[in-house]
Amino acid sequence: MEKSILDYFVLIRKKLWMIALFVLLSCLTTFYVSKTFVEPVYKANTQVLVSSTFKSEEKIDLNDVSMNMNLVESYKEIIKSDQIIQKLLTDHPEFGMTQKELLKNLKVSSTDKTQIIKIELEDPSYEKAVTMTKTLADTFMTEVPSLMNMNNVKILSSSDPAVKPLPANASIVINLALSFVLSAMAAIGVFFFFENINDTIRSEKEAEHIVGLPVLATIGTIKKGKATKSSKALSREVGEQTYVTAK
Repeated sequence: MEKSILDYFVLIRKKLWMIALFVLLSCLTTFYVSKTFVEPVYKANTQVLVSSTFKSEEKIDLNDVSMNMNLVESYKEIIKSDQIIQKLLTDHPEFGMTQKELLKNLKVSSTDKTQIIKIELEDPSYEKAVTMTKTLADTFMTEVPSLMNMNNVKILSSSDPAVKPLPANASIVINLALSFVLSAMAAIGVFFFFENINDTIRSEKEAEHIVGLPVLATIGTIKKGKATKSSKALSREVGEQTYVTAK
């Protein structure tokens, strides 16, 4: 027998406390794991502009602009090269990172048809991530003239260490929201699964559908307390009377 949306709504309402309990336990577990085992990771970035070497009073040469846009791809690889990374770590041992660890958390990207390179770094310390992206950009700007015989790179913008963003690996609020939605969906799905495989007749509507005949009468559920009182009343002997004593 196919159930309507109203039938499913009634089923959910009957087991709402079980669904709510499952969601609550899931959210509490997510909160505990997020606070205890998940270390927040923050992302900082510094943007580098590959600019032309013309002076402000000169006209913009489209050939220079095109050349700088083509240089962006080369500069992206130079930033991640061994020479730049090793010089950065040698000059700044306070970072306490290996080349492999730095490259793992480093991302160098650019927007198509622009002269802007974005240097992004993830680290548990936001202040350290900001400092490292700035230092890496400075190191690249220092080394690129000797490597490319050009001096057309400058810092466009950088993350503000005073404004701390949300963790890059999701905050506790986001984790709790995801846990709430997924656990509610899972609980309802499991509940519907067990309801569909259960072939017990639980309503007059289901009985009429299976038997093909109308239901004439039903016997309601008798609670345990009422059943005990009824059995005591029926067991009273015939002729037994109740006497009232007047003072």
